[in-house]
Amino acid sequence: MKNATYIYLLLYFIFSCSPKIQTSESVSEAPLIKSKNTGYFHAIGTEPFWNLEIAENSIRFKEVNADNEINISHVEPIKVMDANIKTYISVSEEQEMKITIEQKDCSDKMSDNNFSYQVKVELKKKNQTAITTFYGCGNYIADYRLYDNWVLEELNGKKVSKDNFANELPLLEINASDKKIRGYAGCNRINGILFQERELLRFTNIISTRMACDEANLEQEYLKCLQSSTQYEIKNNRLYLSNPSELLIVFKKID
Repeated sequence: MKNATYIYLLLYFIFSCSPKIQTSESVSEAPLIKSKNTGYFHAIGTEPFWNLEIAENSIRFKEVNADNEINISHVEPIKVMDANIKTYISVSEEQEMKITIEQKDCSDKMSDNNFSYQVKVELKKKNQTAITTFYGCGNYIADYRLYDNWVLEELNGKKVSKDNFANELPLLEINASDKKIRGYAGCNRINGILFQERELLRFTNIISTRMACDEANLEQEYLKCLQSSTQYEIKNNRLYLSNPSELLIVFKKID
C-alpha cells in the first residue's frame, strides 16, 4: 500500500509539471499556464506521504494517509535578504501553518528524483503546543509561455534595427523545460542558463563565440541588459525584461 501511494504521488508530480507545448500555428498570445488555479510551486514528501501546491490564489496541503487536508488563501512569502529562502505563514481560527522553501539541492528518499528546493511544512492546531513537521522536496513550475523564439525589438527604451548589429537582430530561443537559452546576440552566438521563480527571471552562465564585432555593434549593451534583468512580463506577444528600476529589453515573439 505504501509503494502504491508513493507511485501515485510521483505520477501526480510528473504529470502536473509536464510541458503543454502549443502546436497551433496561430500567432495569438499563448495561454497563461500559471493561472490563479494552477500551482506555481509543487512539493512532495514521504514518511508520511504528503503533497503541497502553492497557487496565486490558494495554498493546498494534503497528508495522503491521514484525514488532513488544508486549503487556504494565498499569502505572500517573507523573503530572506541574503539567501533564497521564502516563508509562507498562515494563521486561522483552527491552526497555524508555516512553509519554508529554501533553494538547495534535494533528493527524494524513495526515488532517484532530484529537486532544486528543500521544503519544510510546520502545522500547529490552535490551543495545542505540539508542532507537526513535514520535510520534502519541490520545484517551481516553469512558465511555458517563455518556451519560444524571441527577436529583439527595443533595447534600453530605444527601437533597434539590423543596422545596429552585424547581420541580423539578436534572437533568443528559450527552452523553459530544460532551463536553457541559446541564440544570436548581434555578432556572436550565445548559450546560457535560465533561472525562473514565479515572476523572477534571470539569465546566467552566458557564454559566446569570440568573433570580432564592429564598435558600433550593440551586442555588448544587449548582453549587459540581458544579464541585468530580474523580472519579466508577457503580453501582446512580447516579452518585457526589466529590473526593479527600469525596463531593459523588449522581445517580439516569432514563429
